[in-house]
Amino acid sequence: MTNSNSSALDSGTAATENIAGPANHSLLKKGGPDDILLLAYKKVEKKLEAALKTHLSNIVDCDMKVEVADSEKLKFQDWISGQESVSVYLEFQLGALDNPILVRIARTFLTASVDCFFGGQFDGETHSTGALKKSEIAMIERLGGAIANGLSVSWSTLLETTVRYNCCYYAKEDIELELEDENILVSATSVHLSGHRIAAIDVVQTLDGLIAIEPQLNRPHLHKVNEIDPIWKENLKDSVEQIYLPVRSVLARPTMLLSELSRLAVGDILPVAPTDNVPLIVGDRVFAHGSIGEQSGGVAFKIKNFL
Repeated sequence: MTNSNSSALDSGTAATENIAGPANHSLLKKGGPDDILLLAYKKVEKKLEAALKTHLSNIVDCDMKVEVADSEKLKFQDWISGQESVSVYLEFQLGALDNPILVRIARTFLTASVDCFFGGQFDGETHSTGALKKSEIAMIERLGGAIANGLSVSWSTLLETTVRYNCCYYAKEDIELELEDENILVSATSVHLSGHRIAAIDVVQTLDGLIAIEPQLNRPHLHKVNEIDPIWKENLKDSVEQIYLPVRSVLARPTMLLSELSRLAVGDILPVAPTDNVPLIVGDRVFAHGSIGEQSGGVAFKIKNFL
């Protein structure tokens, strides 16, 4: 996707119906369809407020108050089409997942951050218009790093991973997400800066992204045991059992002079000392020891012990 300096639209709300996830996915089977999934994500949200406050304050170099509202479940297209004020959109990557986390930053908050960074005060109204200034572009990079750190801290409540800042879209039309489940969770975040409240940030988490990390989640209904998703575990077991590995046994490892080796001819016999400690080798590791015998007219290997 190509970034442009055209303006984008900002926060709005849109109602949408709840859609149950895939029937064969254990986390999305409702007693209420994604109750377990949403409860797990609540752990991230609870930690997000303090994490964002810490890292954003360090960047802006100004004391601030951050309030993260409970997430609202929307369809992505409903959310993005409802943006009505100038904003920029930051993309973050959670671990190795394909589905990004999006963060909308209001232009008002961006302007206020620049003012405070350079020792000024935000008056509650002023914000830049038109093409982004160099100072604002530089601030986007700083805010991207701070938000990535805040997201990493908040996600650590569920799993050990890193959130990385990828890029910024200056217009909502540049954003393209390929989603199997169109639902997203939007956490509206307000910031109090210089005594003024700003509808500053939306943190957007896709349900596809949550589904992808389901096997690693500390799901609340398990209480004492962080059990792996049984569906995922069974599928992994079936896949692993279909892997082919080279298996061989070695009767002897004789050594010969190069002159002896060069005189070998068809019919020559190499003596092999009898042994009941023949190694069975899988790949390049000794897996067991045994002896060579006969079964049904063929050579057979009898396992005596495993290593």
